[in-house]
Amino acid sequence: MSYKNFGRAVEIMTANMSFSLGKFGMSGTVPFDADPLPNESELQLYNLAQTTINNIKRNEVLMVNAGYTGDVGVILHGRISSVRTRWEGVDKITTIYVMDSEDLSKREVKEIAYAKNTLASAIIKQMATYIGLPVAQMQLNRDYRYQDGYSAKGKVTDIIADVCKDCGTSCYINQGKLYVRSLRSGADAVFNLSPDTGLIGSPEYFSDGGLQGYRLQAQLQRRLTTGSVINLTSREWSGKLHVRSGSHTFSNTGDFLTEVEAII
Repeated sequence: MSYKNFGRAVEIMTANMSFSLGKFGMSGTVPFDADPLPNESELQLYNLAQTTINNIKRNEVLMVNAGYTGDVGVILHGRISSVRTRWEGVDKITTIYVMDSEDLSKREVKEIAYAKNTLASAIIKQMATYIGLPVAQMQLNRDYRYQDGYSAKGKVTDIIADVCKDCGTSCYINQGKLYVRSLRSGADAVFNLSPDTGLIGSPEYFSDGGLQGYRLQAQLQRRLTTGSVINLTSREWSGKLHVRSGSHTFSNTGDFLTEVEAII
């Protein structure tokens, strides 16, 4: 299915307020990747009234919908980590920083001793309750059995990452949910990316730690995020790719892009 990608659309929503691209000057960058630490997005809104700025508060939920006329969806769902306002010439710029989830860096456990033969899945599920995130997908390449038991101590996100590594499985946070799965598996829809559906320029090949893939740039595509499947058609290479990282970038008249790094 082709997407004509006409009529930029962005809506930033927080605290029962809504800011649309057609009515407000704005820009933003929304990153995504395949590690268990939350990503921080950076959004700018221009020339807001001070009473409006006062209502944009730390820890409030914030969402961003983006796309094109008739084809809009969520690219960010998180919590505000900080708000800064500054003057730049005649413009009053309010920058909003948004975490993909709450700040999890201080979520630690002193020590939990798991019995012999405990399965990795049991540890991951319990650790997920400590960071308070719903598990959106959990599909381990293998459910590692700790025959000698396991001692969980320190940052919860580090523990989850270490256990997932033992299972040969990726784990990451995306839009406030925890994903435990291989990037090459899951129930993701396939997006057909070609020059006709928004591919910009030529794919750039890379090789990294035994993995091969391509760096791609496209017109902003809200369907592309960590774990998304791309069916790429280009002069340089065609085939199936799995997204491991990237970012959405938007503004009123400047960049309106999605850039991804995807593995074969």
